[in-house]
Amino acid sequence: MNEMGYVTEFNWVLKLKKEQGFPDSLDVGALYDFRKPEKRVYPVGIPVFLADSSWNVCASVVIKEFAVKGNETSGVFHRI
Repeated sequence: MNEMGYVTEFNWVLKLKKEQGFPDSLDVGALYDFRKPEKRVYPVGIPVFLADSSWNVCASVVIKEFAVKGNETSGVFHRI
């Protein structure tokens, strides 16, 4: 059986580990980079929750941009 397709994950929460870009402190308006494995799609320009690796919601953030290259997604967000 020959299967075709493109696996993509749609995320409405930005869940990060320290090594993926979870910031030590969150300053309003400051820009932060993130990097996640796999192909992901995030809403751009609207508030989403930022969660730590234990799913604790820490802040509302806005993802300004993201890009998928290979099997990795990277982007930039800021706290609101």
